[in-house]
Amino acid sequence: MKIALSRLTFAVACAAGVPLAAVAQSTVTIYGRLDTSLESTKTGSLTQTQVRDNASRVGFRGTEDLGGGLNAVFGLEMGFASDTGAATTPAYRNSYVGLTGGFGAVAVGRLDSANPTGSPIYSLITRHTEFVIHDAGATAIGTSVLNSRNRESNAIGYISPKFGDVVFRARYYMNGEGVAEVPVGPVRFESDIKQTDLSLSYGEGKGPFGLGVAYGQDKRNGGATLNTFKDKWMLVGAYDFGTVKAWAVAGRDNYQGASTTRSQVNIRLVGASLKVGNSDSKVVANYMTRDVQSDPNGTLKKFQLGYAHPLSKRSMLYAFYDRQDPNSRLPNDTIRSVGVGIQHNF
Repeated sequence: MKIALSRLTFAVACAAGVPLAAVAQSTVTIYGRLDTSLESTKTGSLTQTQVRDNASRVGFRGTEDLGGGLNAVFGLEMGFASDTGAATTPAYRNSYVGLTGGFGAVAVGRLDSANPTGSPIYSLITRHTEFVIHDAGATAIGTSVLNSRNRESNAIGYISPKFGDVVFRARYYMNGEGVAEVPVGPVRFESDIKQTDLSLSYGEGKGPFGLGVAYGQDKRNGGATLNTFKDKWMLVGAYDFGTVKAWAVAGRDNYQGASTTRSQVNIRLVGASLKVGNSDSKVVANYMTRDVQSDPNGTLKKFQLGYAHPLSKRSMLYAFYDRQDPNSRLPNDTIRSVGVGIQHNF
């Protein structure tokens, strides 16, 4: 259950004699998720059973009314492994400050889809498709297969107000997460790698039809190095029939390829969800392929199927099956995972 701290702030302010005008318009919310599963995974001929965390987190987000429709916002979300209690690396999934108003929203810091501006490419996926249970662990596809560039550091994000059913998202960031700075060479500072993501989305949560397009680009001082990412485009479409919802994703990632690697990596995904009876239970399935950049003839293939059974608005039991062939040309590299778990949101 999400907890708003405005009343607590009010009580503390009264006890401390702080002027109420200084705190009355400020609200902080504590929220989080614990998601743990028991899984059996077979890689080639090796099988192992394990308890596994699936992107558990705890966070704080706040807003302050500045008047005239303008609000100051902030967020700080920490990731941890629910199976061991260990913190993720880096410790914080997002950390941002920003402003919201009639112009939309802007945020600065380490940004992901949970910040008020969203994530241009990743939010396009989450608004029009559905993941099998969660985008984590064995069923993760958002960044691993789709390369949707969700969580990035040193970023500036923007989201427009809705124009009818259309919304625009943009993000600009320097030396994105995971890119090392080289002491000697063309890349020495954050600004030596400039990255931009843009998306335009129609029909988010209104009507049965959804459509979106996204573009992402990297620019490196000195030009792209061998086999590095250059730019991408992605198109997403969905239709909600009521009991059944279906979607499709098509995209292309462009690289600085070589004679033995790909310059163009094509991505394809089709999926659907089915509501079970009159309950909130649901079956979700996705099938996707991604060209292997390091092998001109190889293709990653992934199929996943999941069943989610809500126990309440916050707790859910689930089961899933996931089969991934990382490279269709290589033998004995298929990964098969079967799991059951429980997720609780607060």
